Parts: sequence; structure tokens; C-alpha cells
Amino acid sequence: MGVWTKFSLKNAGVILIAMIMLIAGGVYSVQTMKMEEMPNVDIPYVIVQVPYPGSTPEQGLEDIGKPMESTLSGVQKLKNLYVESHSNYVMAILEFQMNRKMEEAEKDVISALASLKLPEGAEKPVVMKDGPSQMSVLSFALSSESAGAADLTAYVNEKVKPLLATVEGIGKVEVLGDTEKQVSIGLNAESMLAKGISMEQVKQAIVTSNLAIPAGQVQIKDRTLNVQADFRLDSLEAIKQIEVGAGRVKLADIATVELKDTKKLTQTRVNGTPAILVEVKAQPGSNAVELVRQAKEKLDGLPLPAGYKLTIQQDSAVQVKKSVDSMLREVLLGTLFAVIVTFVFLRNIRATIVAVLSIPLSVLAAMITLKFLDYSLNMMTLAGIAVAVGRVIDDSIVVIENIYRRTLTSKRRNEFMVLEATKEVASAVTSSTVTTMAVFGPLSFVPGIIGRFFAPFGITVLVALAFSLLVSITVVPLLAKYFLLQVKQKPHKETGLQRTYKRVLQWTLRRRAITLLLSFVMFAGSLALVTVIPQNFLPEEKAVVFQLAADLPAGTSLAKGNEIARKFEAIVEEEPHVKSYETVAQGERVRLTILLEQTVSKEDSKAFEKEVQRKAKEAAPELQPALSPVSLTGGGQMMLVVEGGKAEDLKKAGEMIVDAIGDIEGLSNVKSNLSATKPQLSLEVNKEQAAGYGLNTAMIAGFVRSLINGDTVTNVQIDGKTTTLQLGMKQGDLSSVDAILNHTIVTPAGKQIKLSEVAALTEKPGPSALFRLNQQEYVEITGRYTTDNVSGVQAEVDKRMKTLELPGGVKQRSEGAATSMNEGFRNMAIAMGVAIMLVFIVMLVTFGSMTAPLAILTSLPFLFSGGLFGLYATKQALGMPALVGFLMLIGIVVTNAIVLMDRAAQNEKAGMGTAEALLEAGATRLRPILMTALATIGALVPLALSAEGGLISRSLAIVVISGLLTSTLLTLIIVPTAYHAMKGMGQRLRRKPAAVVAEEPA
Repeated sequence: MGVWTKFSLKNAGVILIAMIMLIAGGVYSVQTMKMEEMPNVDIPYVIVQVPYPGSTPEQGLEDIGKPMESTLSGVQKLKNLYVESHSNYVMAILEFQMNRKMEEAEKDVISALASLKLPEGAEKPVVMKDGPSQMSVLSFALSSESAGAADLTAYVNEKVKPLLATVEGIGKVEVLGDTEKQVSIGLNAESMLAKGISMEQVKQAIVTSNLAIPAGQVQIKDRTLNVQADFRLDSLEAIKQIEVGAGRVKLADIATVELKDTKKLTQTRVNGTPAILVEVKAQPGSNAVELVRQAKEKLDGLPLPAGYKLTIQQDSAVQVKKSVDSMLREVLLGTLFAVIVTFVFLRNIRATIVAVLSIPLSVLAAMITLKFLDYSLNMMTLAGIAVAVGRVIDDSIVVIENIYRRTLTSKRRNEFMVLEATKEVASAVTSSTVTTMAVFGPLSFVPGIIGRFFAPFGITVLVALAFSLLVSITVVPLLAKYFLLQVKQKPHKETGLQRTYKRVLQWTLRRRAITLLLSFVMFAGSLALVTVIPQNFLPEEKAVVFQLAADLPAGTSLAKGNEIARKFEAIVEEEPHVKSYETVAQGERVRLTILLEQTVSKEDSKAFEKEVQRKAKEAAPELQPALSPVSLTGGGQMMLVVEGGKAEDLKKAGEMIVDAIGDIEGLSNVKSNLSATKPQLSLEVNKEQAAGYGLNTAMIAGFVRSLINGDTVTNVQIDGKTTTLQLGMKQGDLSSVDAILNHTIVTPAGKQIKLSEVAALTEKPGPSALFRLNQQEYVEITGRYTTDNVSGVQAEVDKRMKTLELPGGVKQRSEGAATSMNEGFRNMAIAMGVAIMLVFIVMLVTFGSMTAPLAILTSLPFLFSGGLFGLYATKQALGMPALVGFLMLIGIVVTNAIVLMDRAAQNEKAGMGTAEALLEAGATRLRPILMTALATIGALVPLALSAEGGLISRSLAIVVISGLLTSTLLTLIIVPTAYHAMKGMGQRLRRKPAAVVAEEPA
């Protein structure tokens, strides 16, 4: 390290240019880095959805679900394959191993699906990745008092979507509540029966009446002309005049022909007013803030037709900027506190400025590196900067304090003195920084989702620490050479604090056994706090977006769903702090997305959640409506997976579990995914009778599907616009089983027979959905934790599960937040173990013996004591951020101990006795140790006091502050005492064998 310092002192111009380039590069990086709230982490899930209009869950599972399982089960690194079959669609959720690249996984899934043979009527599979990139970055509503939904939809498709497509980074634009104009032909069953016309005849007549046939080319004089036989339909009147059947029956005689909106299965409203919703999603890795800015500029310049209103509903850029600005404010406040602490101890403005320069230089260097690695400015990287601020100044404090102290007492003030003063602490500074880096290294390699989220945090701190070391041995000595050599000399005097500390240390060195025993008792007692501190996976952030949802009984009409939605809207409209809300009402599900004002406090947000949940349950007690906050980090979900055994046993087990755990305090909205049944009509074909007419089950089922759902027969040109032509039965003609069976079907021989001659319809209950996991049926029990004490609630769940006697062959296992918490805690414990081993290796290299490293390790238990007490006193939960705080403490506490013991080792080499060496080292290193500890604490105070909470800030800061307070004080006492005790024990052990040898007879 002396080489770097010597180079710096001899080449001031080079260092100055390097500093200017570093500052310029850092500022440029900050200005051009993309911004997002959370790191864009690949969630290892791919979702496949296959629309299958008119299908039942059983039919969807047999026709699509099971074949899709066979097709997708061979995809590489697939961990779990979930398949859900609902009415009208089938969905597969593929969970991959964490080391799978999701871009490749998505391509493999699409490739595998290419070989899947879909049944008639099924639509093309839609494949999407899960993760933050699938969340909307911008949503807006389009409404009008005069125009209908079809006109609004046409405007979005023709004007808005093409406009947004020009914005770089937009991945997908989705429209909710949209509808289109279509030509609707409603066949009259009675008229058809009277005239002997079948649905198939109508379909053939329409197709043959809407043709454009090229008839070749002709040569007329000197020109070659194409001949086109154009019989395309271009008006409603032309469609009505189509002749059907041999009797020249006009279509208008047996059907109504109208241009109207497609049938709506969903009602959408914004703040109670009918509207269509447009959601904009970003491509993975794009700059969401810049994307939203450009998209809003485009929308602002969009000419709206008279009466149209476009309202921005959700703007993620606002929340991202607010989060980033809040964290930047805390970084600046932390820097200010660190500067104040440094000045209070040094009491010299020049020395303080030289020391604190390491903060901007290290932070800007970290920004350049993050930009190079394509990281964004997000809550995790900024939290890394906030945490690093207090630590990056430590190296410079130790160096500048030693130079400043030598300057005050030295008669020879020159470049050589600065070099010697720097070299005197270079070993301690280097080893202490490397040990801290060794602590944050394992954090970047923690497996699982949590490791990916925390990796940017760990890398940010690592880079900042590396540059802080470089700054402390190059920039700091150079600036000290020019700004500190002129200070007035002062005779060295011990301060009152140093004298008090030496007296306390002398007392403990003489009473080593009792000192170490009392310390151990204090540590053991603090472990009892673990049993009373709540434990969770991730802290709950302040929620400004909520979803109020309710599942209605299977088969419920859209009108009934709309009625329930109106009740929920009335509740929301009465609440304060509501900025806007969106309603999506369907027959079997109602959902309100509620956006609160950004300025709402966390307390008011929690009060809103509690009040709306209560009122919603009172308004619809039979539906068990659930209000949940929407968060990038996910909610605290309890999940139990029940598998094995027969289908009826699984359903019974699910009902038993819901009854057993549904009333646990701290757990809400407990339900089973198999809790609902849906009445359905089962088509039964008389195969023998059908065969006699030349029909089979597939032909009859296809006819019934067309009869009920209608068919899109062709496209026609109406008023210059391409419009679909939908053929179906008139509303009311399928109002009974007899009405359906009374329809005629045409046999291959051309004969018309009634459907009742070859088939029957029987009503029976059926599942509203079917669920399979890895090609076996399963049941999923879910609930939401409503308390910070996830471990306590889960313990009660586990306790009650042990008392349940589930049907034979049925097994259950836990998933969800509790499992993630246990896995995260286990991985962090491993990371801490690895960090301690790496730290020990670095110390062995530094000191060259076991004694000092072992003595330093004795200070580690007390960081846990202080951290646990801090969590208990502030009523914070022990979660992943708190564990990261404990991991960080390992590096900080060891750093302080190394600074102390390195000086003691130098004293011993100079000939001092152990006690004398420790006393001198303690008095000399007291100030830099207190300065570095208090600078770190000061830098973290804004995070600890943050009213916004945050994913990583508050509990981490509290752990570090409280742990550092106790461990620093005890480090100054326990480490020297333990070292003295170990040295004494080693000397006695060495004397004992020598004495034995001396007593042996010659």
C-alpha cells in the first residue's frame, strides 16, 4: 500500500485529473442511469393461458390441460408445473429453478407449445413471464358521456395504441372493458323450424354470398386487365337479402340482423363512471420513468374527439421518483451527520474536509460501476449507498486522524512524515476494509429470490468500500500534504475520555475472568429476546394501492356481479385519502383497484385497510371479500398445499383445514381453491342412434357449441370498416333444455333431425375449476397474514394441523411467506457463517497468529445482543433486512477491533508488555474507533427515523445502530481483555512443558 501512497504524493497532477474524471463520470452515470422502484429481477415463472370458449373445467382439462402437461413437462430445469382448468380457458404456471435464464425458458416453452395439438374452438396460447415487468407502469381511463364502449375501443385501437407503439421501451398495451361493433345475426328457432332451415344451411349461405374470386386476366387492346368476381357483402340490407335453402327463404325472414356491440362479459368503471381502462407495461430492462414521461407527452398531444375524457389513473414514475428522492434525502442527511461527527472529534475544518471527500468520491465511483453493470437507481442500490456512506469515511478517518495527530506533535512536517503516518495505519485500514468486503461478498450469492433482490445492495456496498480504501491511501495523504502540514503544533495530552477509558481497561485487565463471565451472561440473557420479537420475511411497506376482490358463486350473472361492485364502490367513495378507483365487474368475480393519495401516512393507510375490509364484509358477508395491499415485494401469503389421495378426499381435507385454521388471529381470508361448485348441463350422446345417421360425438358436440356460443362466420365491410359477422340463436331461444334439444342438426346425408333424437342434456353439479400439480390433483389453502409476527401465526397453523386427522393418503405441506422466511433465514445464517470464516482468514493473514483473531471474534456475540435489543425497543420485526444488518455489523465490529489490535501488535513488536501495549493502543485508537462508529451511526439515523419505512432501510438501520453502540463499547473492553487472557494462558501452557522437562532425571 505504501507504493500507492508514494505514487500519489509524487504525482499530484495525475491524482487531480483522476479525481476530475471520477467526478464527471459519476455525475454522468447518475444522470443517465435508469430509475425504478425495485431491481428488475427475473421471477422464475412462465404463465401459459389458452382461451377455450364454451368449455367446462373437465373438458378443458381433458382436451388441453393434460396434453399440455405432457408437452411442457420436458422443458429443461422445470421445478413445478401447475395446471388450472376453468370455464372457457386453461392455464399452466411453470416454476423454474432459480439458475434458469427466463428469456431462454420462455423461448423453450413457446417452442414446446408448437407441437401441442389444440381442439377445435381453442385459441392460440398466450405466453408471458411473471415479475415486475408484468406490472403496469402507466394506466389511464378513456370515458365519454355520449360515445359507447365500441367507439372508445375503436379510438384506442386506431389512435392510442399506434401512438404508444412509437415510445421506446413499451412492451404491451392492454385494454380492459373493451368491445367492438359486429354484425349480429340472431336466428329465430320457431321460424327456422317452420321453414325447415338449419343453422348449418344459414352458415353456408352467408359464406357463399360473401366471396371475392379472381377470374383471371384479359387483353383489351393494349392493356392487360385483372378480372375480379366481387360478391362481398357491404351492408346490413345485403345481408338480410341472402337466400337460404332450396325454398329461397330470405335471411331476414328467419333472423334479426343488427350492427351492435359484442357481448360484454366485463363491466369497467373509473370512479363510478363507465370507461375502458388502458394499461401500459414496460419491456424488461427499460427505463420506466423515461418511458412514462414520453408516453404522457404523447397522450397530452393527442386530439380527443368532443366529449372524450382521458384520465391518468396510475403513474409508477411518481412513486419511483418519490422513493428515490426519499432515499437520496436520507443519504444526504446521513452524509451531513457523518461530517458533523468527524468535525466534533477533529475540531479542524481542513482535516474534516479531507476526510469527508472520500464520501462523494467513493459514491460516484460506485455509480460508475453500477452504470457499467447496467444496474438501475432503485431502492436497493440507493440503500446500499445510504449504508455505505457511514462506512466509506472510516478508512479516511483512520488515516487523517493519524496524520493529524502526528502533525500536531511532530517537529519534522513534510511529505515523508505523511507517508510514514499513512503506512503506520495502512495495514489496519486495508485488512479492516477487506474484512468488511468479505462480509458483503456472501450477500451477493445468497440463493433464491431474496439473493437476487439483495445482490445490487451488496455489490453497491462492495464497490464503494473498495474505492474508499483507494481514496484513503491516495487522495487523503495527498490533500493532507497540502492542507494539514501548516497547523499549529500542540503538545500531546491525554483527554479526560482517554484517561477514564484507561482506568476502566486497567481494571478489566486485572479481573479478566469476571469481566468475560459478566459479558457472557449479558449475551446469554439477550438471546431470550428472540422469543418475544416478531419475525417475518420482509417488512410491510406503506401501501397506497389496494385491491378489494370478491369471488361470487359459480354461474352468477354479470348483472349480479355489477350489483356487488356498486356496493363496494359506495364504501370506497365514503373513505378519505382516496385519489381514484377502478372497477372490474364480472359474473363470478368483482375487483376494485383503489389508489390512495401519495401523501397518506402509513397509519392512515392501515386505518383505511381495516375500515374498508370491515365494511366490505358487512356489505357482502356471504362472499368473504378481501382487501389486500398491492406491493412489488408481494404480500404476506399463507399457503398450504394438499396432495395425494382421491379427488373427494382432497376436497374434504381442504374443507377440514379451512375450518381448523380460519379463526386464527393474525390470519384472514382463509379459503380453498376447490371451495366452489358450478351447476352445468352434461351432453350425453346416444352413440348407436347417432351412428345410424352418420354422426359422431365430435360432430354433435361441435354443433351444440356453435348453437350456444355462436360462430364467427366471416368478415364483412360495413361503412368502409372490416367487421366480424357473428351467427347465433336469438336471445331467449335457448332458455330451456327442451329449446336446445328442439334444434335441428343436418346429417352428412343432408337430412335434418332434431338434436333430441341423438343426444340428451342432464343438469348436474361440477367444479368451477380443476387444479393439478406435476400431473396430480391437489388443493391449495391460502390466507393472508395481517400481523408482523408471521412466525407466531404459522406456529399456530402448524399446531392445529398436527391435530387434524386427514383422509388416508392425503398429505399437506407449507408454502408461501413462512416457507420463504425459513429458507431466507437459513441462507442468511449460512452467509453469516461464510462471512465469519472469510473474516477470520483475513485476520490470520494480517496478524500472523491465532491469538488476536480469536480475541477479536469474542466481540461478535455482543453485536447480536445490541441488535436484538434495538428491534425489541422499537417494536420492529426480525426479518431479512434485520439479518442483513447483523451481517453488516460483523464487518464493522471486526473493523474497529482490527484498528485497535493492529496498534497493540505494533507496540508488542516495539518491546512493550501485553498490558502496556493494550493500554497504549486503546488510548491512541479510542478517537478513530469512536469516530468511525459514530459516523456510521450518524449516517444511518435518517434511515432509522424514516417515516416511510421501506423494504430495507428501517430495521437494518436500527440493528446496525443499536448493535454498533453496544459492540463498540464492549469491543474496547472485551477484545483487549480476551487477548490478555489468551496470551497469559498461552504463556502458562508454554512454561508447563518446560518445567516438566526440567524435572525429569538425567
